[in-house]
Amino acid sequence: MNDQIPNPPQFLRFQFTGSGGEYFKIWVVNLLLTILTLGVYSAWAKVRRERYFYSNTRLGEHAFEYLADPKAILKGRAIAFAVLIGSSAIASFFPLAEPAFSLAFLALLPWIVVKGLKFKMHNSAFKNIRFHFNGNYGEAAKAYLLWPLLTPLTLGLTAPLMFQRQNRLLVSNTRYGTTPFEFLATPKDFYKVLGIYALAVVLALALVFSIARNFLPQFFLVAVIPLGLLAYAYFRSHIINAVFNHTEFGSHQLESRLQTKGLFWIYLTNALGILLTAGIFAPWAKVRLAKYKADHTVLIAQGNLDDFVAGQQQEVSSVGSEMGEAFDVDLGL
Repeated sequence: MNDQIPNPPQFLRFQFTGSGGEYFKIWVVNLLLTILTLGVYSAWAKVRRERYFYSNTRLGEHAFEYLADPKAILKGRAIAFAVLIGSSAIASFFPLAEPAFSLAFLALLPWIVVKGLKFKMHNSAFKNIRFHFNGNYGEAAKAYLLWPLLTPLTLGLTAPLMFQRQNRLLVSNTRYGTTPFEFLATPKDFYKVLGIYALAVVLALALVFSIARNFLPQFFLVAVIPLGLLAYAYFRSHIINAVFNHTEFGSHQLESRLQTKGLFWIYLTNALGILLTAGIFAPWAKVRLAKYKADHTVLIAQGNLDDFVAGQQQEVSSVGSEMGEAFDVDLGL
């Protein structure tokens, strides 16, 4: 009997093919029409923006798709806006109601996270197969309420556990068609990243304060921003690497190769470009960051990517997603 030799894995690189000039045109039109329509066009602006970035993100010969309906987003955005304005108005007339609204928002936060992720995944597709998110309120409550509340009580010692649980919620409840993603990262992976990050921040601040106190106080303002960006670049690159490098779906595995120095350079030059152009450079900054992330992400494919099966489709409300935007809730990497 002949032994079958397994096919070697394919290393498929992600690519971002957009340009700052192209996106600038979309950005300007979106901004002007949103202002002229008093915000009504913002739903269409969001769809145009997302479709541009999805369609220019490619894996192999295929691009990703963003399928959301702007009218559904507008409806969700209107409800979120009404809730935000209504609660603010009531709190201004009845200040004693403000703590009750804060508690209500905390209770609502896991629902916002779950509904927002369901909407985002449902409207994301690759090769005509949609993604899905199956998380529930209880899981989100532990990840976004319990662990964040424990973090200050433990003086930050449980922060790595919080990040591990939040990313596990996102990854392990996501499916591509009928194929689930698996999240294999342990708390140890996050303790290593956040431990080095915390130590670096403490040492950098001590050095800056020491120099500023003994020599030049203005040095603090000059040094703290690039040092902060450097620390943030380390944090973001290593967190994303920890998540992607421990994510599998089917027989395939993701791999992220972000580097602190590369991401720091992107952050620093983007910040300078936006500052020196009074914000005009923002479209180029967003494109540069998307390109850098795509260029350093790989799919290690074992077998054929055509073997995935689409799952049953079901309409998903945009209310949770727009509530997340209204209250500035971060829903992913």
